[in-house]
Amino acid sequence: MKKTIQKVVWHFEPFSFVMVMGTGIASDILYSFPYPARWLRICSYILFAIACLLFIFLQLFACIHMFWYARRYSWHRYFNHYYRNLMHNVFWGTYPMGLVTIINYLTNLTETPSIISENNAKRLMIFIYLLWWYDITISMLTAWGISFLIWQDYYYTEDWANKYPVGTDRQKIATQNLKSTLLMNVIPLVVGTASGALFTMTNIFTITFNRNIQLLTMVICILLWLHAILFVGILVTLFFWNLYVNKLPKMQQVFTMFLVLGPLGQGAFGILLMTNNIKTYVDLYYPAITSIQAPKGSETALLTLLIPWCFKIFGLITSLALLGMGYFFTIITFVAIFSYLPVKEESTTPTTNKKITMLTFHKGFWAMTFPMGTMALGTNEVWKQYGQFVPIGAFRVVAAIYSVLCVVWVIVCLMGSIYTKCIPYLKHQWNRQHRHSQNEVCDEESLRKDEDDDQLDSMGSANEIDGSDDNASEATIGIRESDSVIELATMATRTQ
Repeated sequence: MKKTIQKVVWHFEPFSFVMVMGTGIASDILYSFPYPARWLRICSYILFAIACLLFIFLQLFACIHMFWYARRYSWHRYFNHYYRNLMHNVFWGTYPMGLVTIINYLTNLTETPSIISENNAKRLMIFIYLLWWYDITISMLTAWGISFLIWQDYYYTEDWANKYPVGTDRQKIATQNLKSTLLMNVIPLVVGTASGALFTMTNIFTITFNRNIQLLTMVICILLWLHAILFVGILVTLFFWNLYVNKLPKMQQVFTMFLVLGPLGQGAFGILLMTNNIKTYVDLYYPAITSIQAPKGSETALLTLLIPWCFKIFGLITSLALLGMGYFFTIITFVAIFSYLPVKEESTTPTTNKKITMLTFHKGFWAMTFPMGTMALGTNEVWKQYGQFVPIGAFRVVAAIYSVLCVVWVIVCLMGSIYTKCIPYLKHQWNRQHRHSQNEVCDEESLRKDEDDDQLDSMGSANEIDGSDDNASEATIGIRESDSVIELATMATRTQ
């Protein structure tokens, strides 16, 4: 068992936190499903528990692995391998995004009086707010720090040297790797700002924290959201250029095209919440229309009415633009996946000679879970905020479709991970134990045979001893008989 844990920890990689992202956002969706039901909330509790357990264990594995790796090699090598290597560094963004899904679920719990009391909700909101600041800090370090390390210098490992022939231009290699995975270290900013907007102007937050903290949180969320969306826009443009020049990703990497949906869906979700928070803030602290000092025709009354709705219109238009791009990329990615269905490739695993297809499970399947969830949240928020004004029930249906795809695909990925990782290990352990028990049985049989042979040898030696004694006695009797004959002959001669 100890060796197994050491092996699992040693093979840790930052991409593992994508499991927390998938299970976490699936629990959020089930809790606030477009068509709510009690059994869906019960299922959300299960997925939330799985997400929390995964996050705790992976956090421990990450820390232990870091110290083991640094002790075996060096801190410098660990930094280069996991923060400068493009095969690992971009996936550190999965850590804060996985944590955000847990924060969002806790926020939903604070808004459910039947589950938690008001005093406990206040304490939980303080914890959520502190946890959110930690997540925002990690998100900024990931987005800005990893991006700087990518821009600073080329860093290639032995795998890259084997992949590309000698003399290949570094710039050519770099252009071939302008993939959607570069978004992974920037998306946490979009996700984190949307999470902050989710709880900023809730009833529990306004009761727990004062007006200055509310305004500060809103301003920070808007600033980081605008910065992140512009950053994402540049990276999406580069990814479009890569599609035109280098064409679609390979079959095993085609699921990474879903990553573009992440900032689009979560960006739409975030801007809708932020603009709605501005309206809530103005209504709460600037009730000019109902005031005696500010009649309905005054300038203050007009501003307090127009400014919030100007932000709301901006949020609606921006969210629709982002969601429209998300719908486009959803269809394009599914078409790309279907185009690879008849294709069969050689397995990269040296221990097997089987052909792999598009439906052969691999860890890239997880790339579909979180983006689908973000599109579900963004689409459903449009219906929640504007469905009371205009008949846009289609958004609710589309949100339900994305939600079902997200939850079902999370279950598929969990089962696939268990089937490809856990079951082979259990089979190996069972075969090993079976061989060990067979060896023990063989050893016991050999010992029994040795004991039987020893008994037979001892019996044979005893028989030989008995036979020798009989021969000796017979020889003695013969000697005595010969002596008596000699004595009789001697007596006969004397008488003569």
